[in-house]
Amino acid sequence: MNRAAPLSARRLAAIVGSWEAGGGPAYRRLALRIRTAVMDGRITSGTRLPSERSLAEATGLSRTTTTRAYEVLREDGLVRTRQGSGTVVQLPVGVAGSTSMLARPDHPDGIALTAAASEAPAGFSDLVQRAMAGLPAILATDGYLPDGLPVLRERLAARYARHGLPTDPDQIVVTTGAQNALSLLVSVLVRPGGRVLVEGCGYPHAFDMLEQAKARPVPLPVAETPWPLDDVARLAPAVRVALLVPDFHNPTGASMTSQARAEVAHALTSSAVTTIIDETLRDVNVSGIEQAEHYGVHHRDAILVGSVAKSLWGGLRIGWIRAPRDLVPALIQARMVRDLGTAALDQLVVATALEDGDMDLRARTADLRERRDRLLDAVARELPDWTVNRPDGGLSVWARLPAPLSSALTAVARDEGLTLTPGPRFFPTAPALGERHLRLPFALPPEQLEEAVTRLARAWGRVAAGQTGGASAPAAVNLIA
Repeated sequence: MNRAAPLSARRLAAIVGSWEAGGGPAYRRLALRIRTAVMDGRITSGTRLPSERSLAEATGLSRTTTTRAYEVLREDGLVRTRQGSGTVVQLPVGVAGSTSMLARPDHPDGIALTAAASEAPAGFSDLVQRAMAGLPAILATDGYLPDGLPVLRERLAARYARHGLPTDPDQIVVTTGAQNALSLLVSVLVRPGGRVLVEGCGYPHAFDMLEQAKARPVPLPVAETPWPLDDVARLAPAVRVALLVPDFHNPTGASMTSQARAEVAHALTSSAVTTIIDETLRDVNVSGIEQAEHYGVHHRDAILVGSVAKSLWGGLRIGWIRAPRDLVPALIQARMVRDLGTAALDQLVVATALEDGDMDLRARTADLRERRDRLLDAVARELPDWTVNRPDGGLSVWARLPAPLSSALTAVARDEGLTLTPGPRFFPTAPALGERHLRLPFALPPEQLEEAVTRLARAWGRVAAGQTGGASAPAAVNLIA
């Protein structure tokens, strides 16, 4: 949202969702829900909140309750009220770019279960040293590579071909990470008001990107899988673009079956839907299962987005787009308005990782498998009434809570030195559904994961007992994305 953009009372009521859950006075519970939505990015700095009267009408609360809730937010320094301009959100000093997805602990012994990303794997330094051997050849060029390093595009294309999807290097555009790739695609393919088919539960930053582009997300209903086939076929004629994550879906960890890929591809191609497939997590095959083929095998004109941020290291800002040839010139032209290429040395590192045809991720996934299992064992021991999945890939487990208290839990956990991302952050069009869920990344070292679950259990004990009224005010956490 733009600075001072108004938020309707109906929309705010939908965002705060089940404010009535938990203990303490109603005005404090309402303030807690609004505070959490601000801190995780659902309500951005500069947003003008609805009047106390209209919010009371939308929520069924008394005006006294909504007025006191706003007073609590003012005391916490989270909003300001001026004559003629209403009540406007203002983040505390040090909180820039409101989102909890990459929140860092705000004190030394804090733990953040927010980012589904881990440190560089063992042997990464050796990979960089090997890549340095190719640096002199790059230094002999001007270094501007808007489409990418030729050797990297060649190796990525060859990798797709080995995996059953013939690809020419000219179809590859190297980007500065997958987020940059998705942003570039949205800028080229989506117009304001354009309808985009998305999963009803998914990656928040992708939804934020569509909102910034003023697109109209058309969410699939939340079902047993993120891609209910009948609903894909029903909604496909109403959209121009689709954005889906079929491999180790974030946050649920689900993967689309081969048969489902064929049926989804048929429905989308029959309606001439331009389809963007985010494969960022495809290589993070923690269980070592036999994976379904690339979605593009069924839909050759689908646009595939890849990245090494999750499989190798987030600091290696290399992503790529595999696109139909006729789209590539428009992508490069649009890209050059933003930047003139991706860091050449980073590209060389990835090209070196692919020199034998594929990245050897066996040690990486074995380490992540141990972390996943340690987290799951700790949850089973400390929180036996929670339901959690055991994903075969990705970097997080998806928990279902016994009660719709995810936002309250997130606020109380801060008192325990634990930073979480509340479930509603993953349900942008139906946040109330997220109050039953929590994403738990398992990228931290095993000992930290076990300590995190211990703190989580203490916080849950408080929330389940209705002890949410004393949750601390939002600290000035350092948010980086």
